[in-house]
Amino acid sequence: MRLKQNLTLGILIIVLISGILTINMLNILSFSKEENPEFGREIKVNNQQLNIKEDSALEIIWDVSGSMWGEIDNKNKITIAKEILEDICGELSTNVHLGLRIFGSKNNKGNSFLVLKPAPNNNQHLLSYLAKVTPAGKSPIGVNLLLAKNDLIKFQGKKHILLITDGKDTGKMMPTKIIKKLKQAKIKTHIVHVGEINKINQLQLKTLAQLGNGKYFTYFEYQEVVPTINLE
Repeated sequence: MRLKQNLTLGILIIVLISGILTINMLNILSFSKEENPEFGREIKVNNQQLNIKEDSALEIIWDVSGSMWGEIDNKNKITIAKEILEDICGELSTNVHLGLRIFGSKNNKGNSFLVLKPAPNNNQHLLSYLAKVTPAGKSPIGVNLLLAKNDLIKFQGKKHILLITDGKDTGKMMPTKIIKKLKQAKIKTHIVHVGEINKINQLQLKTLAQLGNGKYFTYFEYQEVVPTINLE
């Protein structure tokens, strides 16, 4: 008899506690809805919110010196470089401040020529320029890196340089010293190696990219360039 009474009392206590918890939960939900009308509603993120990115700048330094007439896999290095640039311009957001500096072109005298100042919506302008380029002349890499630094130095967002070259340097200015200055200016230097790849020239270009806090790519890895820059 006593056991039956204890069981009945236990059930009554459980029912009472459940009722109190239910009332408290209803009060909490009611209060939350009054304080915040959006409580309990699904929050949707529109495409505009998802596409917000920090401003960034990319200046491409393109080696169009005479050595770019050389061939890889039965194709001129200059043709391969143009294909790489076409792909980059197609993949790169038009919001990026895109610039182009070249050296060695038959069309422009001197050690360096700024074709496009870094600015948004330059992708199509760069593509239109590709057909006009004829390789010739020397390839001073160091001075072009320094001039690219000056082009980007006042930009407030993320800054990148992409050097597209076969690695032959005819300049008097040591690229390693300039790369260190770029790093101090918070400019990352990436390199696409368009040329015959051997232990010596690959090590040289890899070292430059590492010193510049950037990435080294071979010409057949060029599709990794834009995703890499987007993540940094």
